[in-house]
Amino acid sequence: MNSDTKLPAIRTHKGWVHCPMCTHAVEADIVQRGRQLFTRPGQRCPRCASTLDAASILRLDKIAA
Repeated sequence: MNSDTKLPAIRTHKGWVHCPMCTHAVEADIVQRGRQLFTRPGQRCPRCASTLDAASILRLDKIAA
């Protein structure tokens, strides 16, 4: 592996995701790795306490730079 390769920066933002169990939109931490968006691993839904690992991202609240 070349030592000159760069890994994409990892940033976290607040946003809204769709909980797959209770089908509500809930607020969650979203991790941005390059152009890909994921929910932060291990988060729980505040309504039903199911995991949000498989949640769909609805809206990303990010301040424009």
